[in-house]
Amino acid sequence: MKKRFLVAAIAATMISPIAAYADATVYGNVHLSIDDYDDDVSATNEELEMNNRTSALGVKGKEDLGGGMTALYKVEFGINPDTTASTISTRDQWVGLKGAMGTVKFGTMSSNYKQMGGKIDPMYRTALEGRSGDYAGQSNLHSGSGINRGRSTDTLQYTSPKMGGVSVVVNTTFEGVDDETMGLGVRYSTKSILAYFDYIDMAAGTSTESAMKVGGSYKLDAITLGLQYEATGDLLGEDNLFFSANYQMNENDNIAFTFGSASEDTAGSGNDGSAFALMYNHKMSKRTNVYAGYLTSDIDDNDTDVTDLTFGIRHKF
Repeated sequence: MKKRFLVAAIAATMISPIAAYADATVYGNVHLSIDDYDDDVSATNEELEMNNRTSALGVKGKEDLGGGMTALYKVEFGINPDTTASTISTRDQWVGLKGAMGTVKFGTMSSNYKQMGGKIDPMYRTALEGRSGDYAGQSNLHSGSGINRGRSTDTLQYTSPKMGGVSVVVNTTFEGVDDETMGLGVRYSTKSILAYFDYIDMAAGTSTESAMKVGGSYKLDAITLGLQYEATGDLLGEDNLFFSANYQMNENDNIAFTFGSASEDTAGSGNDGSAFALMYNHKMSKRTNVYAGYLTSDIDDNDTDVTDLTFGIRHKF
């Protein structure tokens, strides 16, 4: 009996500090694909290759500060399971406060402009995603990191509470330069409708000043349709159109189709082309899914035809 009490006391001593940090959650995903990629230019791209697809490891949590105020944080790193080399990279890393007036975050995070691109892309973070350079469906303002890229660094971001289905996102960088990157986004959402508008004014060092986009999705029974248009010609030399359709066959299986195009501006400085992709996805559990898909694109700017046949597996934890 004394031994049982001793074991219980030791266990309680070990668990108590863990309980104090019970709101800290370790999370991540391991995501790899095998690709048969061909760009009809380079002969080295004609063999099967394994690729990492934004595998990540992170910790996030919150603390109740009382009075309706909560402290929030997230620290996430990119990992690369298909190599033994040191490939750890930084991803979203921020600290913030949430209260009745909204949420304020400081650090590195998705800009207002990037946030909604993945919401309408059923192939997001796969080889067939719309923001891929081979796709030309979504601009590169949805990718990369920096004060003028999708994962915005040195950033202060405010998100308002949702009122009548509407919320507002405002962010600005603090890089210590005269011309900081500033953005504004408006979102409206219900169970079946998502609509959004985003505007961003870029920091010094880019070719011109601003870009904007409008988009949304509509869910009708088992089918979800998405559409997004980007007016980025002044900034990137091209405007982008992206369409998606996702059919939920049953609880575990869905088929997705996307189409994207880029229209070069009058100066001829951007891409001009189109692409489409088709994917079948199967959920093996709440955490694990496997998929197969195909992409083909024709980028007129560099006379490149691209095809990619991909097979992937992703496990979330």
